[in-house]
Amino acid sequence: MKSTGPQGEQLELTDLERTLIDIAVRPAYAGGARAVARSYLSALQKISVSRIAKLLQDLNYVYPYHQVLGFYLQNAGHPPSALQPLREPGLKFDFYLEHGMKQSAFDSTWRLYVPEEMFGEARENQS
Repeated sequence: MKSTGPQGEQLELTDLERTLIDIAVRPAYAGGARAVARSYLSALQKISVSRIAKLLQDLNYVYPYHQVLGFYLQNAGHPPSALQPLREPGLKFDFYLEHGMKQSAFDSTWRLYVPEEMFGEARENQS
């Protein structure tokens, strides 16, 4: 998307789905994993999981960020059946939600280590 800045300059903008991918990939730039989780919760009714999956495929990351996105989306309240496009690349590796976590818990659904304080929140939101 393009927009015009205050001095008439052309600005390149991303859409909500791309922004959610970017903050999941680099949570430290967005205030950490808990802030990212809140952003996913706020965006719940405004996004397309299939668009996120397509963008992620186009970005062609080496790391399994589809697992991270699946966790955040499920934690925000998306039903597991809606997250199938993020399961299709496979769940082959254990991965980390955030770099440098001191205490973590393992989410076996997405094969993901998450900050321990978020693990209980994720389970409550999935119930």
